[in-house]
Amino acid sequence: MAEKSVPIKLVVADDHSMFREMLKLALHHRGERYVVVGESGDGKETLDLVSRYLPDLLLLDYKMPGIGRFTDFCREVKRRNPATRILVVSGYKREEVAMEAAVGGADGYVVKTSSIPDLLDAIAAVSTGSIWVDPCLPRQIFQAFLDYNAESHGIQKVARLTRQELQILSCVSRGMKNMEIGRRLYISRKTVKNHLTHIFDKLEVVSRQEAVVYLSRDKNNLKIAGPTIDS
Repeated sequence: MAEKSVPIKLVVADDHSMFREMLKLALHHRGERYVVVGESGDGKETLDLVSRYLPDLLLLDYKMPGIGRFTDFCREVKRRNPATRILVVSGYKREEVAMEAAVGGADGYVVKTSSIPDLLDAIAAVSTGSIWVDPCLPRQIFQAFLDYNAESHGIQKVARLTRQELQILSCVSRGMKNMEIGRRLYISRKTVKNHLTHIFDKLEVVSRQEAVVYLSRDKNNLKIAGPTIDS
């Protein structure tokens, strides 16, 4: 007789109780493969549940009370239990939000507009050690999740960046000049330049090319980094 597999332990963290119930119901229909050991609606309770139950997978809402800086929160989850995989379930499709999750050490990102089968596929993939990034996001976001999971070099420095700094650096990685970035983010060219100065200081680099390396982890991508900070 085949040995019965050990179920995957999950914690569901979302401040909408209806969404939590929907997730639990969807998982219930997958039989005994998953067991929800805890659920929470705020950051502090989520961390307590991670410490108490050491779950295999945390389904984590991006915007929830008590989380604070999202990258730091994900890193704290990993500190409390390095074996806990994190799948971010978010209402945001913005690249910089997904990048925050990648920098924090999350293992996947799925948007709440996804179908139930896609959500279950994401849960299955991340819980078994794979990376899942919602297909509505650009390929470079998927690559970022791969890279930050593959090695930890530079993550501490990138984690110092604010959300807008991450957004600007993401634009730089696509070869956008300061004026283009300013138009996209509705800020002045001078403000973009000031943000880049802060980015360089936090990453301890001196050029756009070096800064992009922390996102790309691939020196072959340096050709798309664009001109200097004075562009």
